[in-house]
Amino acid sequence: MSAQPGSPEFDELFTVFDGSSPEDVSHARQLWSSLSLLPPQESRLVSADIRQRLPVSRPQRGSTGPKSSAAPQPSSTSDLRQRQEERQRYLSMADQRREILALLRRQRDQRIQKELLSEPFKPKMKISRGKVSKPQNKTEFEVEQEQELVKQLQ
Repeated sequence: MSAQPGSPEFDELFTVFDGSSPEDVSHARQLWSSLSLLPPQESRLVSADIRQRLPVSRPQRGSTGPKSSAAPQPSSTSDLRQRQEERQRYLSMADQRREILALLRRQRDQRIQKELLSEPFKPKMKISRGKVSKPQNKTEFEVEQEQELVKQLQ
């Protein structure tokens, strides 16, 4: 759709400064151009305040030269506060882990001590040909019953 100058469509789409001095026309154009709104930030393809690319990595040289600052400095206080909170969280998790490991170690030591105390009272196991067999504490009556059952099966 192309509007020709002088047509009614052209007058509706564009503001024409007929009969005005060139100075007034330039002032009016400057005013209208300053009042035009920029598109929202989301609709722009490139933004000046957002870094568009990652920094270019430099080839690393040998360890002959001294290193500059090891860690980049946080850009704002919110970044610093967030890092401190994260560090505190990790430290509390590490403390909790140490406490759990100490508790497990204490429980293990207690269990081992109890086993050592009860060792003399446990029944002795007989070891024959690499197999561990349970001690046989059967009475004569049980042995006779088993022998009778075996005879019945034959």
